[in-house]
Amino acid sequence: MNEYGGAGRVVNPTVVVGYDHTPSSELALIEAGREAMWRGAVVKVVHAAHISAVLIPMTATPPGFKTIAEDTAAKIAALGAGALRERYPGLTVEPVGVFGAPPEVLAAVSSDAELLVLGSRGLGGFSGMLLGSVVLRTLARTRCPVMVVRGGVPEPRGAVLAAVDVEDPSETVLDFAFAEAAAGPVPLHAVAVQDLTWARMYVGDTAESRILASEAMDAAEKALKQLLAPGSTRYPDVRVEAAVVDAVPSAALVQATKDVDVVITGAHRHGGGRPGVRLGPVTHALVHHAYCPVVVVPR
Repeated sequence: MNEYGGAGRVVNPTVVVGYDHTPSSELALIEAGREAMWRGAVVKVVHAAHISAVLIPMTATPPGFKTIAEDTAAKIAALGAGALRERYPGLTVEPVGVFGAPPEVLAAVSSDAELLVLGSRGLGGFSGMLLGSVVLRTLARTRCPVMVVRGGVPEPRGAVLAAVDVEDPSETVLDFAFAEAAAGPVPLHAVAVQDLTWARMYVGDTAESRILASEAMDAAEKALKQLLAPGSTRYPDVRVEAAVVDAVPSAALVQATKDVDVVITGAHRHGGGRPGVRLGPVTHALVHHAYCPVVVVPR
């Protein structure tokens, strides 16, 4: 039995999507619907109406403001839910419109979800912005895997990419990647990147450095094979293509996202039992620069 259930999925799964009627959130709707169809999941379309308590204390807001904001939030959530039902007939969709700060609301609604889907930019975003502040603040609070939808409507590539750290592996990340590929069903590209430039930097391109690099690559390939074995046993129908690459990890993995539908990466949870994750350099690069949706799985 694993974190997502014996067959790789949770019981009565739910996919939550943040929606604010922006182009970015419209793309998030599409991805949320696709993920829910694969999982047989219910989709909760969430819109949170919020006003800064620092700039305008609630005691200074007009009478009935909260009620008006909640009604507006409910209408926006219903609009997104209607669009999702139209695109995916038969999908069970629940609109959720509430008053509150979006990161806190999204984290609370998705606390027991299998996946939270967010657009990369919200109403405050602009063309040069890499990632919206709501996404970053939500990642710092959520307990479930979070998909950040980047770019436009992509052409299906028919593959899932797993960013594998052979030096600090995560069974949870790999299991999610296998389950995602099985749901497709599509092949799983498992890539581990080893940056061996240090060897050439310190000793030059010598026979000794080449031997050292070759041994390091062999060890990484062996480790990657061992890490993938349990998932291949649990998901025998998933075709796995494993590769170890000698390159700068962030750059190589971002480039690899051009050829897949989604990339799965991990992030360490905060300590002390607190929700949310801390983005490492590779995950940070992917959520800011990937060419496809990125799923950040808490480790």
